[in-house]
Amino acid sequence: AEAERISDAERSRRLPVPATGDEIERLAETLNAMLGRLERAAERQHRFVADASHELKSPLAALRSMVEVSATDPAQPNDPILLQDLAAEIDRMEHLVGDLLELSRLDEGTGLRRKEPIDLVGLVEETIHATTPRKGIEARVTAAGRVAMHGDPEAVQRMVTNLAANAIRHAASVVVVAVEKTGDTAVVTVHDDGPGIDPEDRERVFGRFVRLDPGRSRADGGSGLGLAVARSIARSHGGDITIAVSPHGGAAFRVELPAGD
Repeated sequence: AEAERISDAERSRRLPVPATGDEIERLAETLNAMLGRLERAAERQHRFVADASHELKSPLAALRSMVEVSATDPAQPNDPILLQDLAAEIDRMEHLVGDLLELSRLDEGTGLRRKEPIDLVGLVEETIHATTPRKGIEARVTAAGRVAMHGDPEAVQRMVTNLAANAIRHAASVVVVAVEKTGDTAVVTVHDDGPGIDPEDRERVFGRFVRLDPGRSRADGGSGLGLAVARSIARSHGGDITIAVSPHGGAAFRVELPAGD
């Protein structure tokens, strides 16, 4: 009867646990533990949907405003500045939606579409070469020999792209991506010479929609999801990402992944 009363609207309810000392008591405890996990998962899902909806409102409102202004001023339809602003907002939305889809796949365990040998040095060099740094920012790659791994090339490239974009966003003049192999571990470290990240914030920045500088991140296109996606990709490959102080003075995002042949 109690189990029938538990619903999405009353997720905190639990089954009564009889003090019988037998398998019935253990079954009730096991089911209550399962209900607790389901409640936490549902809360994360509800919070994620609410955050995503909030984040999407901003670029949509900006697009609507630009279109309405253009519609009321016949002289502006082909204004290059307006078109540039519209393109920037569309790029921002595409990136946000892409990160949302990637997180959804990773949460469901379907983020890795394939697993194959990866030349990590080549992938990182290709990714950084395709990245457009801010004016005055130099982005370069250093590598210590050949480094290989097995994984989803598209996912690993997205991880590197997100880490590089984050470094470029905060760098003062330089971003260096170092690739090396240490024992059985492939290591990619993304350095910048920006303000760095305080020790108490080094785990928090991997949270979804977390911005240490909300105004600046929104203004330059940051979604607040890039680092969460990057860490999820690293962990789905059996690795992880940690943060330290870079010898360049800013942050050093260190990715450790199982190396391959």
